[in-house]
Amino acid sequence: MTHHASASRWPLWGALLLIIPTFFVVSSLAGHTPNLGVLQNPIVILGSIAVAALGNLWSLVHVEVVKGKPQVLRIDVVGNVRSIIVLAVATLLAMILVGYAFVENFTRR
Repeated sequence: MTHHASASRWPLWGALLLIIPTFFVVSSLAGHTPNLGVLQNPIVILGSIAVAALGNLWSLVHVEVVKGKPQVLRIDVVGNVRSIIVLAVATLLAMILVGYAFVENFTRR
């Protein structure tokens, strides 16, 4: 099985990308709204979560079509614990932010 050349670097890059969203969510849950300037922009926060999640998912999953009769779709999953942790943290942060947006916009006032 050939593996992506930069797959081993994604856990580090993903963890670095999740620093700002993690700080924002933790400080918001603690009741101290952070003042991060442009880094507080929803595009930056959600974008860094998405890039961290997709990059680590890319390093975990390899998909290929094997030629032959019939053609076979082969999906390999690598058991890289660090990538799985980063993917889980990114998913948790995204769920918290989506839940907050839902509660904030769809509750009675």
